[in-house]
Amino acid sequence: MQPLTTDRLALRPFCIDDVEGAFGFFADPEVMHFSLNGPHPSRKQTEDFIAANINRQARLGFSIWAVIEQAGGDLVGMSGLAEFGHGVPGIELAYRLRRDRWGRGYATEAGRAAVTHAFGPLELDRLIAAVEPANTPSIHVLEKCGFVFVEDRNLGGKDALVYELHGPGANSA
Repeated sequence: MQPLTTDRLALRPFCIDDVEGAFGFFADPEVMHFSLNGPHPSRKQTEDFIAANINRQARLGFSIWAVIEQAGGDLVGMSGLAEFGHGVPGIELAYRLRRDRWGRGYATEAGRAAVTHAFGPLELDRLIAAVEPANTPSIHVLEKCGFVFVEDRNLGGKDALVYELHGPGANSA
């Protein structure tokens, strides 16, 4: 896969060399506050996450990708697509950024790139996302990316708001 590029970011498949940089944000309790799994307690967990996404990319043609800041080449987060699970069928849009990059619009920029790729080359017809009600910044990102609220749901023992987005020409009924 060629990297997906935006004005400021590039999204590309993770590689094992990303473990150290990714562990920096996956281990941060504030970054992972709204994650069902919480912060990664070890580099091994981050390595396993990256390996799973390398495998997913090879198997399905999409995954959670590394988000790289074009100015400087820093790994600043992750965004992309994954099978959702949790009893809700579909492909999920996911994103997470280093804390020092919050508030710059990067999550929306990366999310929009992933959505464009999902409905363009991947020819998906629907994406979903789930967010805890207290995570208002993430709710705003989803809304800016065009997602609409569909239901309240309990996921992994936590209350969640489920959103969805239908691609062009998809039957949303």
